[in-house]
Amino acid sequence: MLVNLSEILEPSEKKGYAVIAPDFLSISMLKHYLFVAEKYCTPIIASYPPLPVDRFRFFGRWVKKLRILCDESKVPVCLHLDHGKDVETCLKAIDSGFSSVMIDASTCELEKNIDITCKVVQTARLAGVSVEAEIGHVGSNKKNIEGKASTSDLTDPDEAGYFAEKTGVDALAVSIGTLHGTYRGTPHIDFKRLADIKSSVNIPLVLHGGSGTGEKNILHSIEGGIRKINVFTDIFKPYMKATLSGLNPTRKGTPSLIQRSVVEDILKKYFEVSGSLGVAAG
Repeated sequence: MLVNLSEILEPSEKKGYAVIAPDFLSISMLKHYLFVAEKYCTPIIASYPPLPVDRFRFFGRWVKKLRILCDESKVPVCLHLDHGKDVETCLKAIDSGFSSVMIDASTCELEKNIDITCKVVQTARLAGVSVEAEIGHVGSNKKNIEGKASTSDLTDPDEAGYFAEKTGVDALAVSIGTLHGTYRGTPHIDFKRLADIKSSVNIPLVLHGGSGTGEKNILHSIEGGIRKINVFTDIFKPYMKATLSGLNPTRKGTPSLIQRSVVEDILKKYFEVSGSLGVAAG
């Protein structure tokens, strides 16, 4: 069942769990995610990464196929554009059929971020599409030698409250110490900052850079108000390894079956940690 971000996060906000949002790169990858989500009766946010949609000639036709797969699922599925780089990209995603988009203007000054985000929200509202935005900036491990987020990139709680009120977004991605990619050091999560943000914001909070963050940190983050957890690296690396393994003629099993097995192992663990396992059973 295809739903938007607000619809899939509303129950999680009430019951105190988080919904896992894995990025997918192909229809086959999405099918694996949906199979596992259905098997474990768990809602899922299928996220498409920030690729240049303006250069994808048949993007609209492709998205229609994605929508059909999500809508035919037996569990709630949100089809989400991850890290939309600008207003044009987000509007194209909305027009093509995504049920949720993220506009990421987090590297801009606060007022500029608000202005850009409001333009996306205005159009999204008319289409029944949810909007996620980011305040503060979740960087990449590639740019952080010590694997530690820059203090200047962390979310200011007061700015988060102001931003949420001014933009009317449905979910807010915050920077509390996580990083995209593979950690080079130990994750340093600022849970005090998260608590202060939660006190200033009354919408679901999003954690980017979930891969490698660790079970205890994720559990504490959910207790602190995180309701959406983005995951990619932890899935993508084993997925690609499984793909190459499946192409080996001496290995039993097709690439697809090996991929699905790997995806299931990883997603199930994240479903369990997030508290979302089985919540769609009713």
